[in-house]
Amino acid sequence: MIDGHIHFNKQPYTLEIVNEMVKTALSKGIDEIWLLDHTHKFKEFAFLYSTLRDDLTVAWYQKKSPIPIQEYFDFIKEVKSHEWPIKIKFGLEVCYFPEHEKQLKEVLNSLPTFDFLIGSVHFEFGSGIDIKKEICEKYDIIEFNKEYFKIEEQAIKSRLFTVIGHPDLIKLYSNISNTEIYLPMIEHLASTFEQYNQLTENNSGLVRHGFPYPGLSEQVIKVFKKHHVKFHRSSDAHEAKDIGRCFEELEENI
Repeated sequence: MIDGHIHFNKQPYTLEIVNEMVKTALSKGIDEIWLLDHTHKFKEFAFLYSTLRDDLTVAWYQKKSPIPIQEYFDFIKEVKSHEWPIKIKFGLEVCYFPEHEKQLKEVLNSLPTFDFLIGSVHFEFGSGIDIKKEICEKYDIIEFNKEYFKIEEQAIKSRLFTVIGHPDLIKLYSNISNTEIYLPMIEHLASTFEQYNQLTENNSGLVRHGFPYPGLSEQVIKVFKKHHVKFHRSSDAHEAKDIGRCFEELEENI
């Protein structure tokens, strides 16, 4: 069993942390972990955030203290020089901005190869989707969802990513209850996933923000399965203790 989305976040790059992750994974019956960090953690990807314009979102990014990505690669090399009782992959969660796609591709191609890349849509209209509720409340909920799914589809079509991360992240603060509006958006997204044979994930991370249920909704899972969309379970853990979070409640389709 895979947990396909585990962050170091504020944890140090140490073998002790990896060992803690491995022990937690084994206790949950997980035999493969995908470790990563966000692009906003690294100096090489600062250009991605140059088009942020919402004051709260800009303030969020200005609090970051990016490091050279070589520190991450040095750590990956160290970890891979050791034997572990489970399979460990290393990757990157990339914030996808359509306007920066060309430069993003160039930067990714200039770096050593990761085991996987997760492409995620965290921003639209220069604003963060999952930073604060009041950011999202500035926008018309339908237009905000339409733009989100448009960018999701562009991320799929870019063919840059192994996995598209949490494809329904928009629901955290902009949840449309009208299925006649929402489901056609999901149908179109699922059709694009199918057309490009793109893997995605059933991600339980929103429970960290107090969302009432983990992972994809039953409606979304039904649509995804109809379109043969492949997805695996991911915890989006930001601490070792959250690895495998709510996996007993998550379906997978791989």
